[in-house]
Amino acid sequence: MHQKQSIPAKLIPYLFLFPGFALYTIFQLIPLIRLFIFSFEDWNGLIAPKWIWFKNYITLFASNKFWSAVSHNAWWVVLATLPIIIGLALAVLLDQAKPRGRNIYRTFYFLPYTLSVIVVGVAWKWIYHPDIGPIGPFFKSIGLNFLDHAWLGDPHTALTALALAGAWVGYGFCMVLFLAGLAAIDRTLYDAARIDGANAWQQFQYVTIPGLSNTLNVVILIVFINTVRVFDFVFVTTNGGPVDSTTVLGLVIYRETFSNLKIGYGSAVAVVTCLIIVAVSLIYLFIRERRS
Repeated sequence: MHQKQSIPAKLIPYLFLFPGFALYTIFQLIPLIRLFIFSFEDWNGLIAPKWIWFKNYITLFASNKFWSAVSHNAWWVVLATLPIIIGLALAVLLDQAKPRGRNIYRTFYFLPYTLSVIVVGVAWKWIYHPDIGPIGPFFKSIGLNFLDHAWLGDPHTALTALALAGAWVGYGFCMVLFLAGLAAIDRTLYDAARIDGANAWQQFQYVTIPGLSNTLNVVILIVFINTVRVFDFVFVTTNGGPVDSTTVLGLVIYRETFSNLKIGYGSAVAVVTCLIIVAVSLIYLFIRERRS
């Protein structure tokens, strides 16, 4: 009888990792490499692609529309601090509530994040509507008539209005992550701080914030990445208008790739967007590591 040959123990972990790695390679890694190759080609999806080296990138960095989209994303990133602040404040308040009330309010506040982005976009488009939306009558009722105008129709306010609507979607997600982080903080630290005479703000500053440092890193990175990648919310509300005042990088990629059939140029925009996300994320993590 031949003895059965067993798999070496050190190879078993890799066998479990292989299916996931294979799926990641097929659906993530290979398309990413192909996208990078596309960015060096002139291709409309019909004829054979032509290798043009860095011409797409040269055109890209000389384009005013590209830099305008970058500035719009940058402003959206700045306003994305709102859902983080709101989520943190709600998490701290709910952490002190009774378990029953905490669960009810947590579900209520998290509800906007569970809705489809398309549904939320259409809803906010009607909310901001100058004729039938509730925003105008609300400001009129409190005497702020100058704020009653077409928020999404004004190039000066459209981007900010969209970013504020996006904050309404994202604060629940931030709140849930912060609640998980608060649950991991040792409660004896608060008792020790109170014994030392620390008030509520000092406990928040010297116990809560340091205890949430890792959670804060995750939240900031996720919000930043989602903000730079934003597309569908803008597409269903303003489609980049008015006068391209809300055009973001995701919309530029979509237009150039699928509307203008400039697949190589659209891929170049996508590659640069990816590099922006990676570079800023690495710089942020490096700074955080240095400070910690």
